[in-house]
Amino acid sequence: MKQIKSGLWVAVAIGFVLEATVLMAQDAAFLTRAQWLKKIGGSVTDAAVLRETLAQIAPEDSVEFTRRMMKAVSRMPVSPEEKTAAFIRTSVACIAGSKVGNRQQVISEVFAGVPIEILPVVTEELAKRFDQGHNKLSDDQFEKIASETVRVAIERNAQTDSPSVRNTFVLLAFLRGAKDTTLQSKLIGLLPDARMKNLAASWLPPALKDHNYEAMLAAADVDELPLRNDRLLRLIGHANLDRLLADLNANLLSQDPEQNNLEQNSVWVPLSQMGQVSGMMGPGGSMAYSTAQTLGVGVGRIPTGYQNQGISVDRPR
Repeated sequence: MKQIKSGLWVAVAIGFVLEATVLMAQDAAFLTRAQWLKKIGGSVTDAAVLRETLAQIAPEDSVEFTRRMMKAVSRMPVSPEEKTAAFIRTSVACIAGSKVGNRQQVISEVFAGVPIEILPVVTEELAKRFDQGHNKLSDDQFEKIASETVRVAIERNAQTDSPSVRNTFVLLAFLRGAKDTTLQSKLIGLLPDARMKNLAASWLPPALKDHNYEAMLAAADVDELPLRNDRLLRLIGHANLDRLLADLNANLLSQDPEQNNLEQNSVWVPLSQMGQVSGMMGPGGSMAYSTAQTLGVGVGRIPTGYQNQGISVDRPR
């Protein structure tokens, strides 16, 4: 009997050692805050460094990393076209590299950190990657993802210079690729006060129809950025479009394991309750980031069949 008990204790002890070893290995896979802070500069100027660094960012650090990346890009002493391309590259990469549980926070950080005069182009590029059809989402799924992201963004943008303008850009990122025509009024209804709702209602139609952001830029007291479209297109290049919302569909868990049709058999689980979801995008995993060689993020190649699709860099100046 003593030998059996002794054997059990040895097994338990070995189990604890193995578990501790696994946890230490997992921690070692992520950079410490001090380590990734040193990589900010290189990540801003080199897409390969950015991709490598993102794969080693701990989930709890991804929001701060995104915030610091936005500030670093803002300080780049480069042309407007180069800075705009860097913001697009960085925004797409940070969102694609984030975990499902904090994807909304990272998206919100992007819209809070990009200078407003650059937001029209960045929003257009993100809208292609948020597109409902491109991400294969039903109306209900897309509405839930959009609504939760807007709520998070409203809270974050309340700390910024022009919350009304920034919140409207968040709405635009979802509305340009939405199939449900009623989504616009639903998202506007989430805004915190009547003034902001009225402003968004007046700004959205010209932005959606004609890519006209003049009123929004004027409200933020900034001028339209003088971009050379041909140069910006060369900097951005051609690449596949990332599906930045597709894996958020994992929040819609099938009620019937034998049913594959999530659109008809699903239940919404709030992101705050998801925690770690197996099979989600992880460090170095399924991040669909294709700019290791160039700044290519898809301006030159647009998926066909998308509603309200447009390219801001092609709008006549």
